[in-house]
Amino acid sequence: MPIVTGYVDTPGGHDALVLGAQLARLTGLTSRVVTVHPADARGLAAAARDPRWREKTARVAAGRFARAREALFRAELDAEPDPGSAALAAGAGAAEPEFVVVGPGPVHELLAEQADADGAAVLVVGSTGHGLLGRLAAGGTVARLIPIAPCPVAVAPRGYRHTATRAMTVVTVAYDGTDEADRAAAVAVHLAGRTGAALRFVTVAEDADGVPAATALAQKGLVSTPVEIDAFVDVLVGPVAATLADLPERTDVLVLGSRGYRGMRRLLLGGVAGALVRTARYPVVIVPGPPEQGTPAQAGG
Repeated sequence: MPIVTGYVDTPGGHDALVLGAQLARLTGLTSRVVTVHPADARGLAAAARDPRWREKTARVAAGRFARAREALFRAELDAEPDPGSAALAAGAGAAEPEFVVVGPGPVHELLAEQADADGAAVLVVGSTGHGLLGRLAAGGTVARLIPIAPCPVAVAPRGYRHTATRAMTVVTVAYDGTDEADRAAAVAVHLAGRTGAALRFVTVAEDADGVPAATALAQKGLVSTPVEIDAFVDVLVGPVAATLADLPERTDVLVLGSRGYRGMRRLLLGGVAGALVRTARYPVVIVPGPPEQGTPAQAGG
């Protein structure tokens, strides 16, 4: 189960490389970097079929990824007093990622197909546009990708290549007791277990009157956590999207669930998930629900 990173030579693509490198290094999973060439009317489709051009693209992606991984590794060594420590051993033993060039074709569809074919643990992409995380237009690649992704999708915030940390200490899951939240919690448990991070269950109450019920929901998630994982709950009061996008205390990644293909599309067009991928300060991992009846996981649109 590799970490699959969608790469394009843009600032958002570089952010995705850093997040993909970080996840692969911390989880010990293999890594695959995928470049998709879109079909358009400017001749790129023809160029993308040229083996020389594809080889050059793969070399560029490999160089970017190597620099991202080196920067993260250097930061860890700088903080580690013993040069013969586990940090050095982990860095030295890291497997070189595999680079894949696909297309031309619709970027979101080909990324989803590649992640499905690879059995990806996580599909990593970068943000687009302006602002901290960028404004994701309804027709943008990220907005089109998430509803059809066969696995969790991690969105790197804008500028993450400059702010990524050497370690993952707190994995936060947005929890409300629903089936979607339980699926997100399972992914968060797995991520915390592989990285050694603490697991934080966050439930948001709209007002003070809702705190007791929110606390009971958060405790439901907590009791289902394996005892070997350091887990705790945090009940906050405020607007759900705004609160989750700017959590107090440290959060290295936020995990939340979606409600399948159509529900997720509605969320992206203006709900909580859409607001989070536009405004959160940290990477957001969206865990898809099962496809709706009659809706294939790889459906386009």
